[in-house]
Amino acid sequence: MQQVHDLFLNKLVLDYDYVFCITTTRTRSGIHDNAVQASYTILNDYKPVRSAAGFNTPFMLRVIDSQNVFAGVGVPVVEAARMRAAGETPPRIRAHLENLARHTHGYMVAPDLNYLRNRIKKRGDKSVSFLSAALGTALDIKPILHCNQGETEPVAKVKGFANASERLFDFAARRVKAGLFSPTLCMSYGGPLDEMRKLPGYDRLREACAANNVEVYESFMGLSGLVNVGKGALVVAFASEHKGFD
Repeated sequence: MQQVHDLFLNKLVLDYDYVFCITTTRTRSGIHDNAVQASYTILNDYKPVRSAAGFNTPFMLRVIDSQNVFAGVGVPVVEAARMRAAGETPPRIRAHLENLARHTHGYMVAPDLNYLRNRIKKRGDKSVSFLSAALGTALDIKPILHCNQGETEPVAKVKGFANASERLFDFAARRVKAGLFSPTLCMSYGGPLDEMRKLPGYDRLREACAANNVEVYESFMGLSGLVNVGKGALVVAFASEHKGFD
């Protein structure tokens, strides 16, 4: 919490008038609650700092729970930047982001079920049971996990990582064609992005996004993500009406 407090008072309150802090879902991380607690002291302490720098206007800070994880956090972040560039007001941006977070869906395929289960179990997540992990590893069955509004659950089981990735890519392509709530699709991968781009179905998803004016943002999975879900995990996220996984 102190690190968040210091970052804002030493830099952000001097560089900006209004800041949105978009966090990983509070159900999977303490970052959101720490940011909320830090925001109280920041809003109490910022005035002398800004005054000393010659700023007499107020500073505003809002902490928003993305209600998602990994690439899912990127969807509201991109939307916030897009709305700011379009000249939208902070209240309109805030209301839109909070609504968008409720409709953001993140999907993940992890190659190592035993590693994934052991890590998420420590956080109280029961998306992958011991039996599922044992059988899945023995039979090379990979679950596709879904996160929305802070809750995670398996929505499909597919034999082989490549096949599971293809099914996820094709599902995402259908959602893109049906229409998203924001023109953004985010992907993250726990390895070189060239590996992800060679997975079956990837090209079809990119073609669907290009045809429907949806921007694609790809990133190497962050260190905390790699630690929690393992090397080689694939995540695809977007905001849309939820109609189940097909």
